[in-house]
Amino acid sequence: MGKAKMFFTEKRIILLIALVAISILLLPSYKKGGAEISFVFKDSPFYGKVAEGDIIKSINSVQINVVDDYTTAISKIQQNQTVKIETQHGTFPTQIGNTTYIGLNVKRVSPTRLRLGLELQGGARVTVLPKTAEGVNLSEQLYTTTAAVLTKRLDAYGLSGVVPKRIEDFQGNKYIVVEMAGEGSERLVDLVKSIGKFELNVLNETIFGGEVIIPPIGEPARNSRSGAWQVGLNIREQAANDLRDSYLRLAPSQSGSCTQDEQCGEQFACSLPEIGIGAGQCIPKIAMLLDGKEEFSAPPAQSLFQSWKQGETTSNLVIQTRTFEDAKRVKVVLEAGRLPSEIESMEIISQDYVDPKLGRSFFRSAGIAGVFAIILVGGVIFARYRRLKIAIPIIFTGTSEIVLLLGVAALLSNSWVIDLPAIAGIIASVGMGVEQQIIITDELLSGSLRDSWDLRRRTKTAFGIILVALATVVAAMFPLLFENFFPGLFALKGFAISTILGFLIGYFITRPAYAKMAEILLLEEQAPTSS
Repeated sequence: MGKAKMFFTEKRIILLIALVAISILLLPSYKKGGAEISFVFKDSPFYGKVAEGDIIKSINSVQINVVDDYTTAISKIQQNQTVKIETQHGTFPTQIGNTTYIGLNVKRVSPTRLRLGLELQGGARVTVLPKTAEGVNLSEQLYTTTAAVLTKRLDAYGLSGVVPKRIEDFQGNKYIVVEMAGEGSERLVDLVKSIGKFELNVLNETIFGGEVIIPPIGEPARNSRSGAWQVGLNIREQAANDLRDSYLRLAPSQSGSCTQDEQCGEQFACSLPEIGIGAGQCIPKIAMLLDGKEEFSAPPAQSLFQSWKQGETTSNLVIQTRTFEDAKRVKVVLEAGRLPSEIESMEIISQDYVDPKLGRSFFRSAGIAGVFAIILVGGVIFARYRRLKIAIPIIFTGTSEIVLLLGVAALLSNSWVIDLPAIAGIIASVGMGVEQQIIITDELLSGSLRDSWDLRRRTKTAFGIILVALATVVAAMFPLLFENFFPGLFALKGFAISTILGFLIGYFITRPAYAKMAEILLLEEQAPTSS
């Protein structure tokens, strides 16, 4: 009765048990099954109706339990259909129009409140190096402007929560890292690597660039005649005049008649009458390029061509693309504007994509490995001391330390991401914690204990050693927290947070609790030799 009473009346042990219980309560997300919305794009028909974090329960009365159910449900959506999405906040019926696009990204409903990194929940990470013309250094202002344009581009796409991170290595190279977790993140690459350089060409002559475009860019829509996706844009009046004059100058004075494009020469096409009666004319194609890639190439309509001959102009242009995603990309890149003119290219340094299913598998495997590691450590400690009364408290406090760290991570989920470096930091801090508990144990077992005062003196000696280790680790890890001063080491920030918090939790909570457990268990054992 004496030992049990001492255990459950000792305030340091009670504090540890209470904090472990609170951490366990903080970990679950308390969300039921479904598909969690990770992003709502601004052109989504459900924009303003559902929000990030909402749980989709059903689509058109089809139950959604996992992400695969969601994928199956949206694949059955038809054009001009009313789509009903049910979330925990209600049911939202919406007419989607002449498309099957609903503009939502989803991810698996997390059973915990932890904010997991790319490796654990899947997603895409792109690291790019802005390349300037030869001899032009990437100034801080140019670097900042490039990151700002990418931020605007991502926001226009609907990814307002994805913020480009600027990093710099020790050689002075300046990179931009963009990371997006969850389903649909693979489309991130095309947005990030695009320079946004728009050109309108006629017979290989550039008439104007993207600086003449007047935002906003039109929403993607289907052409009723061709079925192709297109976006509309407006240009400045002077650019419209330049287009008219340059086209009339480059077009041959006499155009041959035609009924199909094959009858015209290279870079020419057959412009047929809109009413479908009579022969067409072979006239030059107008090519629209984005980052050097031809997005659209076609001759002007005959009515527009004739109006140009009469001196009229038009400021309205249309870019056609093959798919909706292409049309959306063109819209976003043009609307956000091109990168600074000094930037010639965005070199992809690294491009990672982890399938969300693989991320979950890795997380599960890491958990299993952790359990085996705890069992193995317990076996080594028992082999060292041959006493369960020592092995069990060490394993208990080590496991408690993991739970406490995860509880803090759940509480700070907005600022602390549990990624691979963070897991490495947890493992390191717990490993050092076990070592420090062994120091306490060895100090208590060194020689005979005459009384409780002698035991406390030895505990104090052990804590002096632990305090030096704590100060050393904090001093070593502290600079890694300031990624603005040490940008090349930004990936180690999670490791530094886990390590520092682990050592602080250990020094102020778990080590004192273990020391008291050891005192209670070992003092009586050594008592016969203390007289």
